[in-house]
Amino acid sequence: MPSSYKLIKLIFLISSLAILSLHYGNTNADQKINIFADEIKVDKVGEKVKASGNAIAVNENDIKINADEITYNRAESKLDASGNVILNDEQKNTFFFDKLSSSNNLNDVNGYAVKARLKDGSRIIGSSYRKKDEVSIINDTEFTPCKKGDYLIKNCPGWKLKSKKIYHNDETKTMHYDHAQIQLFNIPVFYLPYFSHPDPSVKKRSGFLMPTIQTDKQLGDTFSIPFFLNIKSNLDLTLTPNIQTTSNNFYNLNYRQLTNHARLEINTSIDDNNDDSGTSSHLFFDSTIFNPYGNLNAYLKTSNNDTYMRKNKINHLTVLKSGIDFQREDEDTFFSIETIGYKHLTVQDEQWEYLYPNINYNIQNIENDLYDGNISLNNSLTIRKNLDESYLSLVSSQLNWGNQKVNKNFGLIADNEANFRVTSISIDEKSKKDSNNIRIYPQISTKISYPLIKTSSSVNQIVTPIFMPIIAPYNNYTSAKTVTNSNLFSTNRATSKTEWEGGPRINYGIEWFVDLESGADIKTIIGQNYRFNKSNSDVNDEISHYFVNSNITMNTKNYLDTSIIVDRDDLKTRGLSANSYNELGNMKFAINYDYSSGKYAAPREQIAVGGKYTLDKNLFLNFTGSKNLDTNKNIGYQYGILYENDCLGIDFNYYRDLTKDRDIEESDGFSFTIVLKPFGSTKNYGKNIVFGPKI
Repeated sequence: MPSSYKLIKLIFLISSLAILSLHYGNTNADQKINIFADEIKVDKVGEKVKASGNAIAVNENDIKINADEITYNRAESKLDASGNVILNDEQKNTFFFDKLSSSNNLNDVNGYAVKARLKDGSRIIGSSYRKKDEVSIINDTEFTPCKKGDYLIKNCPGWKLKSKKIYHNDETKTMHYDHAQIQLFNIPVFYLPYFSHPDPSVKKRSGFLMPTIQTDKQLGDTFSIPFFLNIKSNLDLTLTPNIQTTSNNFYNLNYRQLTNHARLEINTSIDDNNDDSGTSSHLFFDSTIFNPYGNLNAYLKTSNNDTYMRKNKINHLTVLKSGIDFQREDEDTFFSIETIGYKHLTVQDEQWEYLYPNINYNIQNIENDLYDGNISLNNSLTIRKNLDESYLSLVSSQLNWGNQKVNKNFGLIADNEANFRVTSISIDEKSKKDSNNIRIYPQISTKISYPLIKTSSSVNQIVTPIFMPIIAPYNNYTSAKTVTNSNLFSTNRATSKTEWEGGPRINYGIEWFVDLESGADIKTIIGQNYRFNKSNSDVNDEISHYFVNSNITMNTKNYLDTSIIVDRDDLKTRGLSANSYNELGNMKFAINYDYSSGKYAAPREQIAVGGKYTLDKNLFLNFTGSKNLDTNKNIGYQYGILYENDCLGIDFNYYRDLTKDRDIEESDGFSFTIVLKPFGSTKNYGKNIVFGPKI
C-alpha cells in the first residue's frame, strides 16, 4: 500500500474522532449539531452521517444524546439513535431509551421504552416518550420520587403515581397526569381523574397539601386538607379547613411574608358555631422589623374562648403573651423597652396582668482608676398590674463591682463581688392601704475555690473545694429563699427586683470533675448553706440540707443528670429530680422524674417518658407518657408507628388525654397522616399530643 494512501487513511481516522459540525437545512436560524464517535462515516454529498461506538450528539442548548449508534440526515434534519440511548436535556434531567428519533435540532424527540431520572432524583418509566416544543408526553407511566436504596420492601417504592399519560410543560414547569392512581407500597389507594404538581425546578407552587385524618372521643372524626397559595416568592398563605363530625368545624389560616425590612406571620382560626354556643376564634401575630437601631418585635396571642384551642388540639397554651419590645445592644451598653400583656386561660376570674412599660438600661465595663475590677450599672423602670388587680411601680438602680484574684503560690482563686441596689417601690392595692418605700440592698461576697488536679494516661480529675462567704443585712421585704441544687452558689437567690436575699451566710461545697479517656465525663457537686443569726421569720433551717448534683455523660447518646436533696438529720431524700437519655441498640428513650417529700412544699411525684424503637429501616415505634405517681393517675399517653424516608411519611397514633378544664373532657382517639414528599412536609404530623420528652 503506498505510503501516501496510509497517510490519507490516518488523517481520515483522526478526523473521525474530532468534532464534526453539521448545519441544519433550517433557514430560520444558523443552528448546528456536534457529533463525536469512535467511527464516523459521511456519504459523498455530506448529507448523511453515521456515527457508531460511543456516539454523542450535542446541540447549542447542551441537549445531549449518547448511543451505540447515531444516524443523522442533514437534509431532513432528522437524527436516529439506537442501543443504550441516553438523553440529557437542558434542565439536567436524564432519559434512557431503547431507541430514539429526533428532529428540529434535538428539540423534538420520539423515544420508546423510556426510563427517566429527573434533576431531583425522581424517576419515571413509560412505554413511549414524545417531546415537541415546550411539551413532553409520556404514555403508560409510573412516577416516584423514592430512592431505591430506601425501599422498605424490595422492588416496592413507598409511593408512586401510575397514569395513562404525563404531560410536562417546560414553560409553566408543571407535570399533569391523566387518570392517575396513587399507590402505597404498590397498593392502589386513591384514584384521581386529573392531577398536577410542579416539576423539580420549582421551589414553591400553589396547590393542595397532604391531608390528615384523626378520630377523637370528644371531637369525633376530623379531616383536614391544607391549600397552599404561593402569592410571591416571599409571600404565601395556607388555608386549612378542619371538618369534625361531633364538634364544630373550624378553619385555619396561616400567612407569611418576608421583606428586606420586616418579617410577618399571622395564624388565625374560626369555627362555624354549628352548636350555637357562640363563634370561637384565635389570632396569633408575630413580626420583626429589621432596622439599624436595634431589634423591634411586635406580637399578639389572643382567643375569645379560653378552651377553644386546647379542645380542638390547635395548641396547648395556657398563658397568652402579647406585646411590643425593642432591644439595642453594643459592646458596653444594653437598652430594652417592652410592654406586655399576659392572659391566663386557666383562671376564670381576673385573667390579665400587664407590664407597661418595663425598661432596662445596663452599662458594662465602666472605667475606674480607684478600684481594680469591673464596674457595671443596671437600671430599670417597671409598672405592673397583677392578677389581684394591684399595681406596682418600681424604679431600681444597682451598682456592681467584681474582680478575680489568683494566688499562684497556693493555687487559690477568689471571685470577689460587691453589689449595691436602691429600689423605689409604690404599691396600690384594692383591699389594703397603699405603700411607698425605698429599699436599699448592699452586699459583699467572695467565692474562694481551690482546684486540685490529678492526671493520668486514662483519666483526668479536678477536685475543687468551694467556700463562699456573703455579708448582707437582713431586710423586712424578702422572705426566706429555699436553697436548691441550681442556686447553691448563687450570690442572691431572690429573682425579683423588689427583693434581695438577706442575712450573712456561707455557701460551701466540693465540685468533682472526672474526664475519662473513653470520652465519658462525670461532674458532681455536693454542698450546704449556713445562715448566721437566722431571722425568726426565716422558716428554713440555719444549716441547710445536703444538695447533690451529678451529671454523667457517657457519650452523646447516653447521659444522666440528677439533683438530690438529702435531709441532714435523718439522711432521707427530700427531693429528687432526674433526667436521662439513652440509646441502646435500636432503642432510644428519655425519662424525666421529679419528686418532693412535702416537708417545705406540697408533696409531688411525677414521671414522664418518651421513646423511639427502630423496627426496621425508616420504620419506628414512638411513645410518650406522663403519670402523677403521688395520686397514681395518668396525665396522658400516646403511642404510634411512624414510617419515614426520603419520599414518604406515614404516621399513625393513638392518644389519651386525661386533663380537664370546663368543657375540655378526658379524650382519646387516633391520628393518621400520610405525607407524600415532596408534596407535603413532615415538620408536623397531624395533631399529635406529646406527654413526655420527645425523641
